[in-house]
Amino acid sequence: MFKIFFATPDKKIISDAELEEITLPAHAGELNILPGHTPLMTTLSAGILKYKLKNGQSDTLAISWGYCQVSSDGVTVLAETAVHANEIDIKVIEEHLKQNENKMLNESLDDAAWEKVQHEISRLRAEVDIVQIKH
Repeated sequence: MFKIFFATPDKKIISDAELEEITLPAHAGELNILPGHTPLMTTLSAGILKYKLKNGQSDTLAISWGYCQVSSDGVTVLAETAVHANEIDIKVIEEHLKQNENKMLNESLDDAAWEKVQHEISRLRAEVDIVQIKH
């Protein structure tokens, strides 16, 4: 059986369910994984993660940075954050996005601060995207 384990530091999203397909925002681009996929390990970028189970259940979440490991047994996803569209207050997210974009344009940031703001912008854009997909 090809199973999925998907968790963040705060919650377990799903575990030990038989996976039919998963699409992930890998660092080098979107990655679609089916049973029998070649084993791999990759970093994940902020974006949309979709999976479908053998029982027909499916789910779509916005994730931020993380890791994905594919083995002959299944897929393990560890993400920094994972949220459903119904958990997002779009007005709050858009305001945070605007603030961070202004910070990038108007403030002098060192490399570490620039990377932190860029990471936050990527996460916020993924959350805006998932809300737009669901509506």
